Amino acid sequence: MPDYTTKIKNLFSLNIKCVILEGDTILYNNNILGKGCEGLVLKVEDFKNEIMALKVKRTDSCRFSMKPEFDFYKLANMHNIGPKAHSCTVDFLLMEFIDGFSIENWFSNTKLDEYLIKSVVINILNQCFVLDKINLDHGQLNRLYNHIIISPDGSNCTIIDFESASTSRKVSNLTSAFQGLFFKGTIAKRINKFVDYENKKNECLELLKEYKRNTSRESFDSLMSLI
Repeated sequence: MPDYTTKIKNLFSLNIKCVILEGDTILYNNNILGKGCEGLVLKVEDFKNEIMALKVKRTDSCRFSMKPEFDFYKLANMHNIGPKAHSCTVDFLLMEFIDGFSIENWFSNTKLDEYLIKSVVINILNQCFVLDKINLDHGQLNRLYNHIIISPDGSNCTIIDFESASTSRKVSNLTSAFQGLFFKGTIAKRINKFVDYENKKNECLELLKEYKRNTSRESFDSLMSLI
């Protein structure tokens, strides 16, 4: 039986004033920001009237604590990647609230042009390259649709949800994101309506193989030259 008294005390220790039931995900007829295998994400307000995002560990989660994910966020934050992580307990992770759309919704509902698409793609891939270089593998960028938030005007792209991240396995951030942006899924189909990367697929795949063999600035720049 979960110890709800301890959980509530931990919640108050984060100075949370209230939960704001907003977001695109429906849970028991309530709107929340997101729901995953290990946690729920809620929009909250603290006692300084600042809007934040709170990740709550599910009671059926196999994870012992939110601390590992908090540490992965802090590592990414050192390189200006991800929402800023503020604090955590065993059951909660408090972080910056990122306003925007999931990458899938953004590409589906935004009036696109070639310049805007390329600027967003370059932004995302640059962040993926940095994650590769610091040996932090996100672990879920093969499923882009709910792991990147894009601001309405496309100027900010934020990689979120580091619950499956690792610093001990081989990194594949850029190669995973590249496939999802250009060759697989609904986002790739949307992009290729404006910029035909399918014609460059063989060349891209060869350069991706080289990048996997040698994750260097030179191999990254070679890939980016095709964007």
